[in-house]
Amino acid sequence: MGPRKKLLIIYYNFPPAKVPGAVRLHHFYRAALPYFEDIHVLATRNRRLFQQDPSLETGCRNIVEAPAWDLRRLTARKKAGNKPFVAPALKERPLVRWLRRLVDSFPFNILIGDGGLVYIFTGYIRTRKLIEREGITHVFSTFRPYSDHLIAHLLKRRFPHLYWIADFRDLHVDPVLQNTICPPFQRWCNRQVLRRADLVTTVSEGLKGHLEKVAPRVEVLRNGIKNLDEVIKTVEPFEKFTIVYTGSLYEGMRDPGPIFCAIRRLVEKEYLPPAGISLLYAGPNPDCWLQSARKAGVGQIAASLGIISREEALQLQRRAQLNLLLSWSGPGLQGVLTGKLFEYLQARRPILALVNGSQDKELEDILSAWEANAVFYSNGTKQGKGLEKFLLHRYRIWEEREKEIPPLDSAHFEQYSWPYQMHKLINEL
Repeated sequence: MGPRKKLLIIYYNFPPAKVPGAVRLHHFYRAALPYFEDIHVLATRNRRLFQQDPSLETGCRNIVEAPAWDLRRLTARKKAGNKPFVAPALKERPLVRWLRRLVDSFPFNILIGDGGLVYIFTGYIRTRKLIEREGITHVFSTFRPYSDHLIAHLLKRRFPHLYWIADFRDLHVDPVLQNTICPPFQRWCNRQVLRRADLVTTVSEGLKGHLEKVAPRVEVLRNGIKNLDEVIKTVEPFEKFTIVYTGSLYEGMRDPGPIFCAIRRLVEKEYLPPAGISLLYAGPNPDCWLQSARKAGVGQIAASLGIISREEALQLQRRAQLNLLLSWSGPGLQGVLTGKLFEYLQARRPILALVNGSQDKELEDILSAWEANAVFYSNGTKQGKGLEKFLLHRYRIWEEREKEIPPLDSAHFEQYSWPYQMHKLINEL
């Protein structure tokens, strides 16, 4: 790539907003710096509604903000921090679920979803002037929200020379979550928007297979780790055998219930002492964690810290005897690889992945590099005994005070670092 390349990033919640998508964009921005003469950003003022995470500060001074009078802005509560604008208890009501699907679907996702028409129109006008003034050569937009892709689509139509990379952290039309109205029409809309994209990127091979149905050229850009030096850092583990989960919980999709039930059975058989075990949660859904634990009969060993800073969450992961990863899959969708997976890999603690659905080969391949890790499926007929055996094995290793950190295969780990991922992407341009 020549020395005069300039990049425009379009992301509604550009860091340091404390939201999950900002972590990916923080690492992307930092990894892209060596390859571009200048990097500019279009974001929204709404990102200030969220708590700010200093660890995600990019140092970018070339940020243009556009107003967004969308559903999130209209329903935002003052000083609500990072609390969801739809209460978790309401999300499961049939009418609310249907309304959320409607907001995620064309045309409502660009009318009242994150962004909205004011953001799209104002953002397009301001970035159009920026491109003319600064000589922007590349545009990177990321979903969600979809309004970011629409702004990039309009810019590409106005400036055909731009190289547009359309990024998907999640699928817009998810066949497992069934999160949109009339999926065939939604996929048609995706084709119309993405037909101008020079390259579409996504986080896994599983999602890539879906996006290839609506976009001409798709490559994998994983949620990676910062760098290998970060992996070496260790901290003092918890005194009790502590299973840690940091993140969101979705009933029916991310459910720790099978883990809790396996622990209860081990306690009842007197293989595990309840006084030496802790189930620790940090995230926006503490009630779900505690209720699930009580339902399984292990409420007395479950605890929640609620919403904490990202650095505090990373510290918990490094101290854990076992990090819990909750995901989902289906016959038509594998590879739901969140940024949480790579945080856990960087923590170098054993990982227990529980997938709600069918076999996820991609996740298994990544975790199989460390034999201390394991993947189980919540709907498997033999999973109960397998979970018990794995949990008991990890507990006994801890009890005997053996070395808990899995050996690091640097050659294998390198492919998940952001410098490696960015170098691979630049070669694709």
